[in-house]
Amino acid sequence: MNRIRQNLAPQIATLLDGMIKKNAYFPRRIGGTMQAHEHPDHAVVDSGLATDTFNLVISKAAGQPQAAATASIAQRFNDAGLPAAWWTCRELADPAFAQVLREHGFVEDETSVGMLAGLDLLPPVDYPAGFGVRQISAPEDVARFGVLIGALFDPPDAYVDAFYRNVAALAIDASEPLKLFVGEIDGEAVSTAAMYLDGDTAHIFDISTSAAVRRRGFASSTTHFVLTHARERLGARRAALQASPDGLNVYLRLGFEPVCEFLVYSNRAAIQERSHDQHRA
Repeated sequence: MNRIRQNLAPQIATLLDGMIKKNAYFPRRIGGTMQAHEHPDHAVVDSGLATDTFNLVISKAAGQPQAAATASIAQRFNDAGLPAAWWTCRELADPAFAQVLREHGFVEDETSVGMLAGLDLLPPVDYPAGFGVRQISAPEDVARFGVLIGALFDPPDAYVDAFYRNVAALAIDASEPLKLFVGEIDGEAVSTAAMYLDGDTAHIFDISTSAAVRRRGFASSTTHFVLTHARERLGARRAALQASPDGLNVYLRLGFEPVCEFLVYSNRAAIQERSHDQHRA
């Protein structure tokens, strides 16, 4: 933390805390084999599913003192044969942390940009004709939410569909802190968003658009709707999100500013290689 400018430390903490609370929320509600544990320096979400979409470790400290815990957690996922994604910020990570992950088959897999925005001056957005966004809680809508997100993976991730079928069975309601939204064009669902409300901060996740209708303004319109909903109906004063390189300009236009660079390490390739070796043996 000494390497981080003092004014950035609380902002990075806000981003990581929101990520932890969002990703732990439904696994805790579902229960059974799904578990989520928070510790001072990290959180572990173990869905029991063979996908690093829902098996996560989120590190709020990623230096030499965390080496022993890092090794232990990584080994548990490896021993269970479960792919997992390990998130932290580049501003926190040091070479010793990355080395321990590499020794356990976790390699840098992707990056994204952590961003924050005040909601007082949210710029206007022209929504496409026939397009609307609504918060969902009905089981059939939640299941459809999962189908839309799962289809974004290449190949499609069947575990996303399975996860949201479990969420659909929870009988969620609009008052919960984790809220789901779908965007529809002429009644057909084409985009998604999720929001976790933590105090006065709206943490935005799962912004997606069906492949057939991209580059038509649905992602920015969906995000704008959720931010407006958070500000006007829920009292949120700021928003946080993780932007992929492809979506960065969308969020810059909505007033978001970069705070940190997220690093994501995954053991997916190591797990797949081990599985292939076992099948050949």
